[in-house]
Amino acid sequence: MKKKAKGAAKGEKSVLRPTAGTAHSLPLEHIHPQHPEDSEHPDHEVQGRFPTREELRLQEEEMGIVRRFNRGEIGERIERHLAELLRGAGIPELEDAGSLVLESTKALGLRDLITKGPQWRDAKWSDFLGPSIAALLAANERQRVNHLTLNNDERNRFNKAVETAYNDGSYRTLAAVHEDMSHRMHTMMGGGYIGGQRFLPWHRIYLVKMENLLRSKQWGVTIPYWDYSNDHARPDWVWQPPNVIRDTPGNGATLPSQATVDNLINNVATYDAFTNGVEFDAHNDVHNWCNGTMSNPMRSTRDPIFWLLHANVDRIWDLWQAKHSGVPNLSGINATMDPWPHTATDASSIINLGYMYQ
Repeated sequence: MKKKAKGAAKGEKSVLRPTAGTAHSLPLEHIHPQHPEDSEHPDHEVQGRFPTREELRLQEEEMGIVRRFNRGEIGERIERHLAELLRGAGIPELEDAGSLVLESTKALGLRDLITKGPQWRDAKWSDFLGPSIAALLAANERQRVNHLTLNNDERNRFNKAVETAYNDGSYRTLAAVHEDMSHRMHTMMGGGYIGGQRFLPWHRIYLVKMENLLRSKQWGVTIPYWDYSNDHARPDWVWQPPNVIRDTPGNGATLPSQATVDNLINNVATYDAFTNGVEFDAHNDVHNWCNGTMSNPMRSTRDPIFWLLHANVDRIWDLWQAKHSGVPNLSGINATMDPWPHTATDASSIINLGYMYQ
């Protein structure tokens, strides 16, 4: 098979890709179409679905891409929010503070902990823990829940937020960000090793951006998650925009089992192996199983079910972070979750981002 010639063939559209010096220099309107349904991606129509590992390997082999080996871990992940802050404080009295805070929280509750917890009698405890407890309280007020627990009013409010954002164009503009694969947020389509490292933090920031947009339309709305390992019905109650296709689920794909997800969370110790496992074993085939618009890697964001699927991916990562210390192997420009200024470090804690999972 002949290798694809370099450069765009006659009649093909060129794709803007950032370089080390110009990643943020292009205006957003030059990078993302305002209305994605008006954009064509002829070079993508050939693919039309999320690839398996073997399909990706064959595609890269055809293009002459040599995959990098797993580097393992390059650093320790920050321990869970309070434990990390307390242990690194350099205050001997706080050596066992992580367990003390947890015990006090169980006994008093977060709100009472602030005013009644014994550690607050010492000013340095208060000064140090105050911002952390405040962050926990704020995140506790913005909980993402299993979509099956939503009542009709909560579903209607979520759908109203999505439809309002869609009608004023803001949903479509933000959804179009995912159509620019130069952001390298997947292993596939040129993302390679860096795309695999960026997959989880990039989508975590993306979810927050969409959730903020929806909350600007309906106060208090959060993106629910779809626990597809246990809930084998596509959440079709979610509002379906015009031109979004929802074909019969299946499409030759299967949903991951809870055993697969549990193995990723409990037994996969390195971030490299975990992010690769989640992307290919607990994400790609979920898109393909959904069928229709959701199975198209670039256009899947046009279907709002995308956000429920990725909220669950994010939840799985959060559960893994509670047990393991790995972090993305990113530095320099690769560590910035363009087109936004946030970094992979900014995405390391859902508490710092202001939300929790229930």
